[in-house]
Order: sequence, then structure tokens, then C-alpha cells
Amino acid sequence: MEGLRRFREGLRARALALASAAAGALPGTVLLVGSYARGDFSEDSDVDLLVVAEFREPPHRRLLDADVPPGVEVIALTPREALRAVERCYPIAADIALGVVLKDGLGVARMLVELARRCAGATG
Repeated sequence: MEGLRRFREGLRARALALASAAAGALPGTVLLVGSYARGDFSEDSDVDLLVVAEFREPPHRRLLDADVPPGVEVIALTPREALRAVERCYPIAADIALGVVLKDGLGVARMLVELARRCAGATG
């Protein structure tokens, strides 16, 4: 059991390092979401990041120039889209509620997480 625990700790440490490095190269506010934030990751899990930034491009073009390493998946939302998601309890709100703030360039992380936690409390 001890070996498995150390293996999982190593996986999570590598994922956090990868996520932190990616966050440094991305604009705005960045949260680690998904399985690594929830703790139910496996050896094959990718690293999921939510980026909230002042994007002007349509969703499919927002990260074309981003230098995102392999194994990292990014969800890119504007502040308005992220706020709407947590206010309306969209599925991404559950991930935001458990998210790990890596960078808060817009100063909105605390508000988004608090609103998302209210959502999670209302449904769970």
C-alpha cells in the first residue's frame, strides 16, 4: 500500500508541476480542474486546466497560439462565461468548486470558487 501511495503522490506532483508551468504561459486566471483536482486521477489521466481571460476570439480560436504541453487539456472561458457557468450551476461549476487556483491574474478566482461551491452545496 505504501508503494501505491508514493506512486500516486508522484503522479500528482508531476501533474501539478506541469499544470503550474502551463499556467505561467497562459493569460488570466488559471485553475487546475478535473481528476487531479478531485483526487480521482489515474496514470492515464490528462491535466485539465480552466483558463479565464479576456478573450476576444471565438472559443475554437482562443488558444491557437498557446504553448500547451502534451497531456494538458485547456478549457478557455471569458470572465462573463465563467460567471454565467457558476451562477447557473452548469456542470463545469462542480470542477470549479474543487479547483486548485494556480494563477489569479484577473482576481476572480475566489469569487468563482465561492459561487461554484454554493452550486455544489445546492445539488449535493
